[in-house]
Amino acid sequence: MTTLFTRRKVLPTIAAGAAAGTLGFAQGEGRQVVGMQLILAADTSLSVLESRYDMQMDGYLEAFQSGRLFGAIQNLEPPSLAVLFVLWGSYPQILIPWSVLSGKASLLEFCGRFAAQSASRPRAGAYTRIDYLMKFCRTQFDLEFVSQRRVLDVSGDGGNSYAPISHKGLRQEKELLIAQGVTINGLPILVVPPDTISPEQPSEGLDVYYRNHVVGGPGAFVIPSQGFEGFRNAILAKLVAEVA
Repeated sequence: MTTLFTRRKVLPTIAAGAAAGTLGFAQGEGRQVVGMQLILAADTSLSVLESRYDMQMDGYLEAFQSGRLFGAIQNLEPPSLAVLFVLWGSYPQILIPWSVLSGKASLLEFCGRFAAQSASRPRAGAYTRIDYLMKFCRTQFDLEFVSQRRVLDVSGDGGNSYAPISHKGLRQEKELLIAQGVTINGLPILVVPPDTISPEQPSEGLDVYYRNHVVGGPGAFVIPSQGFEGFRNAILAKLVAEVA
């Protein structure tokens, strides 16, 4: 796919269609069969400054306009991907409701909506409560769609806030999601010198923390981003890998 959208310039006709929200949703009372259900969860906690937020959102938008991702979607059975995009911090907040991506038209319409909705940053609180995110996501699968594969894709720049108090809750929510048949993949954003972050990332390394405490389920994996600058490449690789 040729890149048509940036978050700084959205084609007016697509943006108008995005507001109507007429494409890409399951119709009728029955649930639609799709090749995969995917919840994308992006960190917007206090440590995610405006420039860091922009790098994440630009990375997602470019990834969804990639021919590599389009090819992976076409190889699903059936060739359709249901996506829910969530921002999270102290609490989760839906940015883009469940949408079905199949042909190029649905991908372009999704990109138009994403560019418009992410242009002004919605707030989701100051902390990184991965446990609250997981609890919310447990209630979001299988509402409109049926699929054999269900994936929660968590990206973030910190461990679960209020540890060790919240650690038990994180473990419980992770286990409940896995018992539900959901795979949890992780994209930890490693903040490296001279860049800084407050609070500091876990001493063992955020990628190790994600492997030990966040990801789980069949085929779960971690792809770290080397700083927010590396997010663009990391999220494309991760999306292609989890959809393929």
